Amino acid sequence: MINRVILTLFFSLFYLFNYGQNQKNAINDFAVVLHEEAINKVISAIGDIKGTNDYEVLLISGKYHWTVQNPKINIRPDSSDFTCNALVNVGPFDYKTQVVGNVKITYDNEKNLIYIKISRAIFELYTVVFSKKIHIKDIHLEDYFKEPFAFEGPKTMATDMEFMMPDSTMKKIYVQPTACKMELRWKEICTSCEIVAADKPFKPVLKLTPPIEATKTSSVTTPKTPSTSAAQAQKK
Repeated sequence: MINRVILTLFFSLFYLFNYGQNQKNAINDFAVVLHEEAINKVISAIGDIKGTNDYEVLLISGKYHWTVQNPKINIRPDSSDFTCNALVNVGPFDYKTQVVGNVKITYDNEKNLIYIKISRAIFELYTVVFSKKIHIKDIHLEDYFKEPFAFEGPKTMATDMEFMMPDSTMKKIYVQPTACKMELRWKEICTSCEIVAADKPFKPVLKLTPPIEATKTSSVTTPKTPSTSAAQAQKK
């Protein structure tokens, strides 16, 4: 009985110690949240994404047309995805298919940018001949979203504030975010930051760039003008 009580007390103290350490190391001075609805407003502003081309299968040729409708980014803690509906017309045959793709979300601490990249989103283009499904090709929608969506992070939220001191002088305090960490939650991207505060302005971080190598210019030879004495001799 005594051993059980001691063991229980040991685990309780171990849990409280770890919890205190985690709270101490947590980055939680302030957080900026980017909701998936804001991201989807940007995607919907792009407009219709569509394509058309010629096809030929089993000696049957024609044109196909496809249009993407209702594209959305769905943010989830475990894995985020991209969904949309693809309306396809292949000759006299029409159909609609749902597309589910992969999304990669990262935060660049140096550039202070949140990147949302559609890495894979494929749907099949096919037709039906004599009640038989005939594959034409696969449409890779990620090729139409080659550049990731980029949103500014929280490091630009540096500020300063003034305080009235007891001697009626004004003192300025400068606040600047430092370490930031991104976390995916249900339907939102949360970027938490630590801040530093000081009574003097922070020194700007200088990014060193390699020297630019001078390019060689082609030499231009100018025609030599004859001297005055030579010109007079020619006249004679």
